[in-house]
Amino acid sequence: MNRLDQTRELALARSMPRHLNENGGVGHYLEPPGNGLHHLFFLRLHDEVWVGRKRLQRDRQFRWQAGSVLEPCMLLGPHLHSLWGDEGLSIGYRTVSVEQKVQTFERALRQADSEILFPFPIVDAAGREAVCPAEFWQCNESLAEQLNTDEQHLREHCAGLLQAITKTGALIYDPACSTGEFIAHVARALPDCLCLGTDRSASMIEHARRAHERTPVEFRLLDASEAFDAGIHCDVLILRFLNAEVLTRREARTAFESLIRCVKPGGTILVFGHTPVLIPVAWLAATHHLQLESSVAARPGQVELFQFYRLKVLSA
Repeated sequence: MNRLDQTRELALARSMPRHLNENGGVGHYLEPPGNGLHHLFFLRLHDEVWVGRKRLQRDRQFRWQAGSVLEPCMLLGPHLHSLWGDEGLSIGYRTVSVEQKVQTFERALRQADSEILFPFPIVDAAGREAVCPAEFWQCNESLAEQLNTDEQHLREHCAGLLQAITKTGALIYDPACSTGEFIAHVARALPDCLCLGTDRSASMIEHARRAHERTPVEFRLLDASEAFDAGIHCDVLILRFLNAEVLTRREARTAFESLIRCVKPGGTILVFGHTPVLIPVAWLAATHHLQLESSVAARPGQVELFQFYRLKVLSA
């Protein structure tokens, strides 16, 4: 997040009470014009849809960021309408108590069909989907530290889940391994599995090999689009790059449909990331005959939610 966007978000957070208008049982929130629509989200539980607005949080280094973790206070309430006008996006919702918001998060974790959706992309000055330029991914220590810190809760949840469901000797594949910290963490947690990390950035692969030379992970320089043709067949596929600011929605869908061919029958696909997932996972799962087992997760003991899709490739 650049300094201008951060200043806007901090100002909006301070002025939030002025944007919220609650009259009786109906509330109203106006998202002002500007680059903030991508912070709006919908939480679906069965036939119920709630609307919320992500706010900046302090990370472990006390930096302001719009992280992947959602808190109950970010919920507005059950969604009534969304109307665009010159003043911005008008959102109507039913007002609820803090306790009801907490209960909604707890229900979302229990219900397998719950899902968090971010309908609006991050856009650039021309209104196109914003994607980090190629030079952004030239690895340096500062970028590596930022990327590794932002995904710590995702590493821990992923490793814990795979420990419970993965068999000895399974091949776990991370096709956009970045700094290598994620797949190295998984390798340490599952020493009886094989772990492979690839990336199209030579500087990332060089950093990963150097930083994790004592970890039993194979790192290869390879574009994710070439994985299937390169003969990679895995038991677990970790997709943590089909996300805002990394790809466009079209690119993310193309990458998903290419990479799921690498997964063996009965295998697992995990889709998540520090920024919102771009693809319509539930629809694509149905289209490609994948079993959607869950869509949200939380850290143990925390009342929170983050996107974390778990899919299974059906056996022949």
